[in-house]
Amino acid sequence: MKVIKKAIPVLTASIIFLTPVTGTFAASSTDVTDRETVYSLLNPDGTVKKSIVVDWLQIRGNGNVTVKDIGQLKNLKNVSGTEKPTVKDGQIIWNTQVNGEKSIYYSGETNQQLPVDVSISYYLDGQKMDAASIAGKNGTVKIEVKLKNHLNQNKTITYQGYNGAKQSIKTDLVTPMLSLVSINIPSDHFTDMKLGDAITVMTGKQINATWMVVPNPEETITFEMKGTDIELEPITITIIPKLPSVPEVPVKGQLEQLTSGVQQISTALEQFGNGATQLANGHRQLKNGLNGLSQGINQLIQVNQAQTALLKQSLDTNQQILAIAQQLAAQKPEDQSLQMLLQAVQGEQQMLTVLANGGMLQGQPFPGLNTMNEGLNQSKNGVDQLATGADQLEKGILDFGTGITKLSGGVAEMKSGLITGLDKLYEGEAILDQSKAAAEQYNTFLGKPEGANGEVRFILKTDAIKKEQAKGLPEQKKIGTTENKKVESTSFLGKIIKFFTNLF
Repeated sequence: MKVIKKAIPVLTASIIFLTPVTGTFAASSTDVTDRETVYSLLNPDGTVKKSIVVDWLQIRGNGNVTVKDIGQLKNLKNVSGTEKPTVKDGQIIWNTQVNGEKSIYYSGETNQQLPVDVSISYYLDGQKMDAASIAGKNGTVKIEVKLKNHLNQNKTITYQGYNGAKQSIKTDLVTPMLSLVSINIPSDHFTDMKLGDAITVMTGKQINATWMVVPNPEETITFEMKGTDIELEPITITIIPKLPSVPEVPVKGQLEQLTSGVQQISTALEQFGNGATQLANGHRQLKNGLNGLSQGINQLIQVNQAQTALLKQSLDTNQQILAIAQQLAAQKPEDQSLQMLLQAVQGEQQMLTVLANGGMLQGQPFPGLNTMNEGLNQSKNGVDQLATGADQLEKGILDFGTGITKLSGGVAEMKSGLITGLDKLYEGEAILDQSKAAAEQYNTFLGKPEGANGEVRFILKTDAIKKEQAKGLPEQKKIGTTENKKVESTSFLGKIIKFFTNLF
């Protein structure tokens, strides 16, 4: 564990010392980059005990340069040199000589609220208790780390929806704070670890568990384990204003293509439905026309039947007259008038027979009333069948149109759902873009020089939970150790390492 504790300040100092410059340099101007690292020492319950800001001013330019940094700090210290700033009206003013590039590291204490509040609860065998009470005991310990981001603002976000429609939404936009919660767990004291989504790394007998969350605005990390002679290492929370990288998935393009296809289907179904309605109307008109024709034919049949009955009566009467004429002509064959009467009656009988049954009339074929009646009946039956078919076809088309209408309604509902989904996707993209912009804009904790580039990081660390050492027992010395006083490094990097060692 001592190796790890020593490694933290060395790595921290190395990161700061080796971080590349992000600003641009011009010979005729001064460029300043202000990097703040906020170190907060926390009580075991997560409340802040002490916050120290380490500020790295990276200055590029030439000549005598004045940099006016912003911040209310107590116990101000220059970590990298002997220069002392002037503190006035909330400004920390550095007058320094720069020859190309110069870095100033300074620190100070602040009471300013952190962007993320931390609350830590401890449970032993299901019973909530304070941290000190679980030290040295045995049982199942559960720890809840609650993070609450209070950097939120009510904002109206405008974006383009489906087909370029302008949309807007009012929402509580939380500045994203990527939070890495980490703890070292000695495997010789703890078993049955339930660490959830933690990323774990085994280093000797230590298991390092790290959780990555973005509280929006709150997030809770819970883990538990069985322990003997329980002691807990410090919980470290690193906070960076940014969103984790998310790989792009081509869902939006696929949804847009699907919505466009459904839109085309919806339009085609609507046209199809209109065509079915027009076709049904046409068949209804045809049916009505056929029904009218059937009624007309029926009237003709009735007239023909009346004429047939009259013709039959005429045939019967003429047959009687013919019989009398034949009898008279036979009695008086010499009477020419009787013979002429007989011929006339016979001609009339022949004509009436042709009218009734059909035949040749004056050299032309004549169908006869009986044949005409059969034809009219057949025509009426055919027209009635056509009318029935037209009626059935109309009903079928109407049923088909009803089905098309239902299908069109389903497709329209699908289209509406897809458009709603796309609008939600566009809304999410707009909120995500605004969140990224908010994270980029949050580049200082206390303030920075006007026109300077900025960057800020937070490192929070709780006290370790250790059982109290028995009073009166001196701390044992390791065999072979000496108490030779170490010579302090006077190098610049050595000073930085020593500073961070004292912090932790």
